[in-house]
Amino acid sequence: MGLEQRTGKFGAYWGNTYDSSRSLTQSQMEVNAKYIYSYLSSEGWTLNAVAGILGNMQSESSINPGRWESDRVGGNPDAHGYGLVQWTPYTKYTNWVTGDPSTMDNNISRILYEVDNNIQWIATSHYNYSFKSFTKSTDSPYNLALAFLANYERPADPVQPQRGNQAEKWYEFLSGIAPEPPEPDPEPT
Repeated sequence: MGLEQRTGKFGAYWGNTYDSSRSLTQSQMEVNAKYIYSYLSSEGWTLNAVAGILGNMQSESSINPGRWESDRVGGNPDAHGYGLVQWTPYTKYTNWVTGDPSTMDNNISRILYEVDNNIQWIATSHYNYSFKSFTKSTDSPYNLALAFLANYERPADPVQPQRGNQAEKWYEFLSGIAPEPPEPDPEPT
């Protein structure tokens, strides 16, 4: 198995199976960015907020919902990350999820759960707003990427302007694209 095109609520996306890991190409990241934009905009997120989180996801996982930190499958359960935003330790996410942790829908469901339950996000003095208000913000994608970095990711190196630059590029890319509606549920057989 490994890297494959998969299908979820909002169509096709790229990802790894749980027992593999690798980065995505630019065109594969673009497919996933459109998917995430469709999903999060259906939940009321602004394009600016989506671009801000995508700027971080690009650095964290190459926007791959099945990516292991440093591509070490399994890794150290106390220290290594997993998924779109590299939940660390990965058990923070894998112990929470029901079903396959490598799917896009399960990754996004966890992010939405964190927004709804005010988990993971810690407002800083520089970005003093809640996770929920982040999702509705019309601040620049650059600033929102840095807010997500400071308030959610909280890395050892807090100065990472490339995430803001990536967010601006995702904003430009997605600006001319209409979000897709969810796929209809299959008829029961």
